[in-house]
Amino acid sequence: MLDGLFANGAAWFTVPAIIGTGYLLITLLMDIGDADVDFDVDGGNVGHHSGDIRFLSIQSISAFLMGGGWLGLSALKLTEMGFVGASGVAVLAGVAMAWLFTSITRKLLKLQASGNVNIKDAMGLHGQVYIQIPRHNGGSGRVSLVISGRKREFDAVQLGEAPLASNTSVRVTHVDVQTNTLTVDAV
Repeated sequence: MLDGLFANGAAWFTVPAIIGTGYLLITLLMDIGDADVDFDVDGGNVGHHSGDIRFLSIQSISAFLMGGGWLGLSALKLTEMGFVGASGVAVLAGVAMAWLFTSITRKLLKLQASGNVNIKDAMGLHGQVYIQIPRHNGGSGRVSLVISGRKREFDAVQLGEAPLASNTSVRVTHVDVQTNTLTVDAV
């Protein structure tokens, strides 16, 4: 069996196929296990958690080796095209696999969305008191607002003398970026 994988020039396809497949399987298992596997190389590799995936990365090179190796080995063993023809098939298949890997990864990364919102966007918005806001200088409560289509909660203070009870409608009059606290008035 090993003769079929390593004899008569087959090793030129088998070794890269095993290396590429091994690397991709290890990174897949590490990702499933929630480990972080990012390698940064001066050649322009961007880790898989970044928004920018380049064609020449360790992952795409592994896809090239895997696809080219296995298809080159198949072409060598199952057809009569010889080593040169199988090498051509391997290169074409490797480029196709690297391109496919890169384009699928780019599309998947576009599905990611940042959960961050800019607290400055809360200025002037209306919301509801979630946790009672004590009178001026009496501490803070919480308000719930819809910012950029998402419901968010923020710490809030007020300038009035009477506490603002839960479910009171309020409007944001000031945003303190340093403490992430909103100043609100009852509506």
